[in-house]
Amino acid sequence: MTGRNSDMSDRDINTEEVAQRLHRAGHRIDPVLGELFPPDEKKYLHEPFWHHMEGGGKRLRPALCLLSCEALGGNSERALPFAAAVEILHNMFLVHDDIEDGDTMRRDRPAVWAEYGTGNGINVGDYMLGRAYRAVLNTRADDATRLRLVDYFVDTFELTCEGQAFDLNRRADRSLTVDDYLEMVTRKTGHYLALGMVGGAIIAGAADEAVETFQELGCDLGPAFQIRDDVLDLQEAKGRGGAIGNDIREGKPSILFAHSVNEAESDRADELVEIMAKPREDTTEEDVQRVVDIYNSCGAFEFARQTAEEYTNRGFEAVERIPTEDRQFFRRVVSYMVERSS
Repeated sequence: MTGRNSDMSDRDINTEEVAQRLHRAGHRIDPVLGELFPPDEKKYLHEPFWHHMEGGGKRLRPALCLLSCEALGGNSERALPFAAAVEILHNMFLVHDDIEDGDTMRRDRPAVWAEYGTGNGINVGDYMLGRAYRAVLNTRADDATRLRLVDYFVDTFELTCEGQAFDLNRRADRSLTVDDYLEMVTRKTGHYLALGMVGGAIIAGAADEAVETFQELGCDLGPAFQIRDDVLDLQEAKGRGGAIGNDIREGKPSILFAHSVNEAESDRADELVEIMAKPREDTTEEDVQRVVDIYNSCGAFEFARQTAEEYTNRGFEAVERIPTEDRQFFRRVVSYMVERSS
């Protein structure tokens, strides 16, 4: 591994320092969001949007868009509309995801559909997608660059939908393998995480090699990020009103499930699938604890940690190929993302 071993101190990060830099960068899109969604207009669309947005969120993706653009010598002011588009898309997926999963809480407040109704939740999400495309088209770049951004945005949107379709249709699936899971999260999370960074690189006029490096970085960090999310689901830290085990109640194809259903003894694997296949409302706290016990008996949590570490190491390797003098910051971003506790 080039560079990573000699810079291991970068992993001993000041989490607050990295978080603050990302926070400052991410909130630079606030004026753009205000222009796209004026709070005092279109009550039935903008009010639910701001209900969702005011719940919080780390603004990680737009921050990485702007900081990647700057790291490659670009003018990040030109990237603000695209960074806003990335954040709108992210939140559109969350609004629809809550409907698909039946989650009533998001960021410790009622989900949009729970507050305004399912129909409004679907419609607001659709509207957000339209506004996201409008933001891409507003990017301050020549026509060829804007077309390239639109093309990449569409590709990422489609891949994320493919990953979500996999997620929705492989729940409580006895035949799910770890490789299946990793393919799913690369589509659902990896390309999607790379979107802002790749867009920032394109706007900066970076060479194809740099653009591809950011794509690789996202596809390495996406699985690591999602694996960590799978584990966090069993902690009171995901903004779901203190509820834990939502992935179990929904029968989601997590890495913990994929590993355990293949490693557990047959009777335990059958029990695992039976619990995961239950309707959400019929899954008890005892069921959740039983699944956790099966995960523990199969070493699923350690397997998840090791797999996340492998993808993290790939991410560090990708960082070393970014043509910038600010690699140290990107190393720290990698550590920050995969070692977060919420």
